[in-house]
Amino acid sequence: MYKKRPKSYFSAHKGLDYYLGLLLLGIRLYKGLFLNFMGFKSPIFCGHKVTYRCNLRCVMCPFWRRKESELTLKEEKRILVKLRQAGVCLIAFEGGEPLLREDIAQILAFSRSLGMHTSLVTNGMLLKAKVDEIAEYINGVIYVSLDGLEHTHDKIRGVRGCFKNAIEGIIACKNKAFVTINTTIVQENVHEIEDLVKLARELKVGISLTLAYEYKDACVSTPPISDLRQTINRLIQMKKEGYPIVNSVNYLKVLLGAKSWKCKPWAVINVSPKGDVVMPCYVRQEYDGYASLLHKDVREIWKKYNWEEVKNCNACYLHCYVEPSLILSFDLGAYFNWLKRIRV
Repeated sequence: MYKKRPKSYFSAHKGLDYYLGLLLLGIRLYKGLFLNFMGFKSPIFCGHKVTYRCNLRCVMCPFWRRKESELTLKEEKRILVKLRQAGVCLIAFEGGEPLLREDIAQILAFSRSLGMHTSLVTNGMLLKAKVDEIAEYINGVIYVSLDGLEHTHDKIRGVRGCFKNAIEGIIACKNKAFVTINTTIVQENVHEIEDLVKLARELKVGISLTLAYEYKDACVSTPPISDLRQTINRLIQMKKEGYPIVNSVNYLKVLLGAKSWKCKPWAVINVSPKGDVVMPCYVRQEYDGYASLLHKDVREIWKKYNWEEVKNCNACYLHCYVEPSLILSFDLGAYFNWLKRIRV
């Protein structure tokens, strides 16, 4: 695939190229932060759904219900170059289930070769079988979705045995890549969140939590306010006690309604499986494409979009929007929490 294998945190011998790549990534990242602090709208983070195909049927997810063509490997590389040129530093490949793509290792490898902080979001069903194929190209995090203990998770995800497969995938990643459990808080699992955090500590991995968004094509309910408040207050306490919760305390306070925030969606670019940019985000547009990166550049799209209409938006509580927005609002708590948990 590539003659020169990339080095990562888990490499036995880190050469000069590893530390040089880390330095260059840091320079690009702080350049992007500085531009945004100065009022120039520039994407730093990217969520790229490489497929809508999935081997699970999650009740809170609208995307497996969609049918959309996918980019070829050649087209993926074209788009990744454009994203890098636009200033994207951190990219997470997601789906659907990204490991269903036979060329996912090549896509990840090319992302790494561009110097981008490369992560993967997976349901874990295929992770044990494919971790050796992809791990060396993940210099970010492998996020594995767990939405409850075994019975609850399998019910929410629609396939019996998927909890067991996810756990086996997490264990298989040990000493090969950083792993974080990714949990969506819904009515069905709100009373198991504390147990999931304890499970993450037992497995010696992190856990990232977000509140579900009620997409029109999904069958999901957010928890009652009283249950949510009790759970979030407990999460804040557990984080202070040293449990491996990667969310910032201030994000959790946003979920409580104890902290205000305003979204800065221009810091996060979302790309669909066929290469469309979703503007301003996939919450407001539910992944309807705005412009194709096969035909336009990111800077051209960013310059023409009317960002004024979303400058005061706080319609969702998804951490992928709230956390970057807090950082770009000079929230030092969110910033230092992010520095502690960023993996390279």
